[in-house]
Amino acid sequence: MPLKSAGLSGGSAVEVTLADGLPFGRYSYISDSVAAVYTDLLTIVARDSAAAKDLLAQLERMTPELRATVFRDSLVRRTIEDGVCRILKGVDTIEPAALEELLGVTSFAAGRRSRTLLNEDERGVCLGSTPDFGYVWIGEQTGTLPGQQFVDAILKRLPGFRIHSATQNQIDTLGRGARLASRAAPTLTDSALSHNFMVVLGDFEDEEQKFKSLTLPGLPGVLIISPHVLSSDTATAEALLHEAFHLKFLDIDYIHPLFTAEFRQETSPRITPVWHEGDPRLGHWPVDRVLTSMHVYLTLAVFLEKAAMVEDIPGWEDGAARSIECRDKATWLSVAAQDHLNCLTDSGRQFVASIRAMLAELNAPGG
Repeated sequence: MPLKSAGLSGGSAVEVTLADGLPFGRYSYISDSVAAVYTDLLTIVARDSAAAKDLLAQLERMTPELRATVFRDSLVRRTIEDGVCRILKGVDTIEPAALEELLGVTSFAAGRRSRTLLNEDERGVCLGSTPDFGYVWIGEQTGTLPGQQFVDAILKRLPGFRIHSATQNQIDTLGRGARLASRAAPTLTDSALSHNFMVVLGDFEDEEQKFKSLTLPGLPGVLIISPHVLSSDTATAEALLHEAFHLKFLDIDYIHPLFTAEFRQETSPRITPVWHEGDPRLGHWPVDRVLTSMHVYLTLAVFLEKAAMVEDIPGWEDGAARSIECRDKATWLSVAAQDHLNCLTDSGRQFVASIRAMLAELNAPGG
């Protein structure tokens, strides 16, 4: 199926829907729902954990906004999930002593209100001027349990990966990229980067495993970027927005499961996008990748159109043309998804329908 291009001149309404629509856009709704899910999971852990009981007591005294801050921390979420797996399934995911220590530090940090588990000892610096966009990892050599657990959680999912402690120049570039993305599309960027907790820089020992950026299912709120991407502020801005929307998708799927209980990525039907035909290394996408990519391409279509209209930013001169290309890819994937609705829950079908509706709005004359 060939890609078909058409003019694209709107997107403001779609930007608002992507950033603030319900139930798949608004950050406050998603973060409150995430907090509610993890509070329930923490209640399970509290059956065997005094530290979990203390943390629950802390959370009861906190405002919804502060509770959401606690559960934004990637390691807090991973620790609670590991504790549930150990208690309910008997899986040796985490040592009891480590579970107690990590939840104890979480409770202590929560009591200080402005801190979280991973940045309690300044292992992260703000991505920007406030914690709203999350942090940048600078704690590679940390000897503390939280720092080591975080590093281990990444390396477990990325064998052969080398984590870099970000330099000041890299931190500055990431900050400029976040501000630039926010300048081009503030509503979209603010929504996306709210789902980031920690930006981690690094590369693979095998030079053939080149990448630009990625996210890690099972480790929410973590955005991995290759230092090579930081060669320009515009490339940095795009990488941050791109991966942050993958993080948003993971949060959406967590609170409103999009896939049936039987769905497994390993046995999923496979789809090869038309733009990857002829290259076996890049095709054969499982259905979950189709959905998250559809979401991101729609986002990039809106973002690049708006970025192209910011006249004094070099690097986005071709933004309008690339915006059309991203819109066409999102459209192709939305059509492909229709053949696999049996893999989706009612929420998943609603999610696909919402993407198709936004694409129709972009495709409409004057859209």
